[in-house]
Amino acid sequence: MANVRDVQKDLPRLDLPKIRKDPLVEIVPLSTGCLGACTYCKTRHARGVLGSYAKEAIVERARTAMSEGVKEIWLSSEDTGAYGRDIGETMPGLLRALVEAVESHPDSQHVMLRVGMTNPPFILDHLDEIADVLRHPRVFAFLHVPVQSGSNSVLELMNREYTVEAVSYTHLRAHETEADL
Repeated sequence: MANVRDVQKDLPRLDLPKIRKDPLVEIVPLSTGCLGACTYCKTRHARGVLGSYAKEAIVERARTAMSEGVKEIWLSSEDTGAYGRDIGETMPGLLRALVEAVESHPDSQHVMLRVGMTNPPFILDHLDEIADVLRHPRVFAFLHVPVQSGSNSVLELMNREYTVEAVSYTHLRAHETEADL
């Protein structure tokens, strides 16, 4: 089986003109596809393996959106926590670069970042670093971590890559960081 980094996906460009439903909100895709192989899910079949956008392209998209008057930047993906695993980047590294871009914007006090859904296996690798970013005043203290079951045997049958204990640890650790999640 090929390493995820050996397979580069062709992704749509992020710098194309856009019409927003809400002129104050920019939804920025971080990646497409999935690293999972859940028994019930068709995301990987529909979207393929993970394909992440370059950090620079995402930051530039955010800068462009801010210059167009956007006040909220929503980071979106099938699994934001998996961002960059295929291109040698990390979610905390991307978040820090985006916070810097927001801080350097002339209207920075009115712009907020929001992180989208992440699955438990990938958030665990960077939980403390992501919690640090979520404490920043320009980042919503919000983390969406879906839990499909409270039973390890069901999670195993679903081929989920985590346990009830891992989710409990994620929840407790996030609250211990005082990120007010």
